[in-house]
Amino acid sequence: MAYQFLVWFQGISIAAVFVTLVMFFPSWKNRIHSYLFIFAASVTVNNIGYFIVMISDNITDSLWGTKIEYLGKLFISASLLFFMTEYTGAKISQYTKRIVAILHALIGVLVFTCEHHMMYYESFKFVEDGLFPHIEFVHGIFYYIYIMMVAGYLIYATASAIHIMMREHRKKRKRQATLIIVCGLVMAAGLIVYSTGIMGGYDATGISYLICLVLMIIATIKYDILAALDAVKNYIADNMTEGIVAVDTEGAIIYSNKIAEHIYPELKEKNEGVITLLTEAIEKEEVINIKKSYYRARQNDLKNDSKILGKLYVIDDITEEYNHNEELRLRSITDGMTGLFNRTETLRRIEEAMTGEGVALVMIDIDNFKVVNDSFGHDVGDNVIKGVAKIMLELTYIDPKLSAGRWGGEEFMLVMPGSDAQEALSAAEKIRVGFAETKFDYAGTRTVSLGVTVYIDGEDSDTLCKRADEALYTSKQEGKNRTTVM
Repeated sequence: MAYQFLVWFQGISIAAVFVTLVMFFPSWKNRIHSYLFIFAASVTVNNIGYFIVMISDNITDSLWGTKIEYLGKLFISASLLFFMTEYTGAKISQYTKRIVAILHALIGVLVFTCEHHMMYYESFKFVEDGLFPHIEFVHGIFYYIYIMMVAGYLIYATASAIHIMMREHRKKRKRQATLIIVCGLVMAAGLIVYSTGIMGGYDATGISYLICLVLMIIATIKYDILAALDAVKNYIADNMTEGIVAVDTEGAIIYSNKIAEHIYPELKEKNEGVITLLTEAIEKEEVINIKKSYYRARQNDLKNDSKILGKLYVIDDITEEYNHNEELRLRSITDGMTGLFNRTETLRRIEEAMTGEGVALVMIDIDNFKVVNDSFGHDVGDNVIKGVAKIMLELTYIDPKLSAGRWGGEEFMLVMPGSDAQEALSAAEKIRVGFAETKFDYAGTRTVSLGVTVYIDGEDSDTLCKRADEALYTSKQEGKNRTTVM
């Protein structure tokens, strides 16, 4: 009767733990969950192995069931250690975890090859005494090493939990520590009962593992510290002024905060094209312009100790700074009254165009401008100057490669990169005719004289500008309100 009950219990426990794995772990999100998953998976392997032992009627089947059972046991103890230390915050380095995993894997190899050595089992035999037929072992040196390791795990993790419980005044934290202490005691009790052999060959550690699993699930669901910490981190990240995007070592997006998703809505769909844009902007040291807002991206490695886990992209909104700097820059290169480029910037653009496909210049001067100032005052004179500037700016809006500059006083320069004399003459005539048709308050209609010239390979900017000035002077000498090409 007891045997039948235990067989059913063993079978149901396998199904229950498997259902727990399927239902509980799709939502895992931190190390505690991963260690709990390993623990539950190991319990499943352990219970499957022992179920095989319980229904076996020969030494071969029973031995294979035992090997499977012990494979589960190995990683039950390791994952419980990692879970308990992670949960209590006890310090255990990644290096130590790797050593533990290697030792457990080595012991697993010894268990699976126990017929060929005496390091884990000195001997074993198939007996029919007790609740059901099973294998009895005389254990070897590595078995006792394993037991000492497990005892050390339980003592260390339980002591850490006791230390927390003794110093903590918060009830919630005390309850958390209590759950971990109970896990350690239950595991220890199962090992003691199994070692005494009072269960008639039944391995009582299976029951202790199930109790531990239930306690660990309760602790994780009800008192998940890391889940709360994740919520805090997400809250902080979502309320930052910077956009945050994290990618793994293969470039896949693993996180983006709300600010980043506002800047790049496609991040909600994990669109990795955003990462390409950010990387290019960082490499070229470019400012990112999106809908009249300006951003600067920077990149850092995501590290855990010395291991690279991925990259973190930080997107700073520099719109206010950019607009301020742009305003200062424009002030430094433009004429305040007309909005045209000042003489220094105009000359720079002429010299830049000379190194490319060549350049044509149109030099403009307002006819009889001194009479306007003397007769109607400087305010009226300023409006006449703005009238020329307005027509020149309209040309640059039509053809952005053109640059309009105030050369000085009532003189102006239109810089036309890649243009020939005919194109420059056409632009000059548009300015001349357009200005002549403009009527100003008090000053009425006025005229301009223009000089056109084209860059000749090998000459310098002084020679080019001087020739434009000579063409303008010719227009003045020949009666004004005309264009001369030279």
